[in-house]
Amino acid sequence: FSQYAAGLQKVRRRRWYLWSVIIVYLPIIWLSLQITGSDKSTAKVFGVWFLFACAASLLAAFVRCPRCKNYYHVNGIFPLYFRRCLHCELPLKADKQ
Repeated sequence: FSQYAAGLQKVRRRRWYLWSVIIVYLPIIWLSLQITGSDKSTAKVFGVWFLFACAASLLAAFVRCPRCKNYYHVNGIFPLYFRRCLHCELPLKADKQ
């Protein structure tokens, strides 16, 4: 599995980017409300966050599996962010075992 290390690292990095954007949501909205006190300004902050969330989910969804070369998280229409490839079932941490 060591031959797949670089590809799996790319999958893990994109997944962490997605999770980071999701985790940042509540603190940034709360901070926006505290600083501005305005719903309109907070809506703008939400819009920017939403664009980042869409970009992060697309980046994570359309990363290729290093073993089968299919999309790691997409099999069909919707992305499913499981810890195995949806085609060849390569585990996310196969190179670390």
